Amino acid sequence: MAYQTPPTFADANVLSASQLNILSDNTEFLYSVISGINIPFTGETMTGSGDSRIYTFRRQGRYLHYKFRQTSGDSDEVDIRIDGNIEYTDATNRTSPYTWTGYEDLTLTTSAPAVGDFYEVYVEYDMLGSPGKFHIDYFIESDSTTL
Repeated sequence: MAYQTPPTFADANVLSASQLNILSDNTEFLYSVISGINIPFTGETMTGSGDSRIYTFRRQGRYLHYKFRQTSGDSDEVDIRIDGNIEYTDATNRTSPYTWTGYEDLTLTTSAPAVGDFYEVYVEYDMLGSPGKFHIDYFIESDSTTL
């Protein structure tokens, strides 16, 4: 959900349900931006098939947001494992450029790390044919499904 222009207020006007929903949605959007837990993270680039990276985080939020980009080459498969369990797989062959964005609900993952627990995130990228470039741009925890 994106931020929307709020309704115009005027004396003696009663706000409609849709106008109040805009205010509610905007509040949730702004809260998610402010409450996003920025995990100290350095972007990485993988250039070989079967490359993988493992990151260790300490859980603070409910949702782990991610963004990956393929800037050259073709992908065969992208996996995200949390504490060793595959939680996301994209086995569709993708042609550059391509961007993966999304989130994992940490309360619904196989290991479901508790708030304050450390957990590992393992990203594996397999490419087709000649080497390409796969960038891991970020991981961000948030208590909202939107950033």
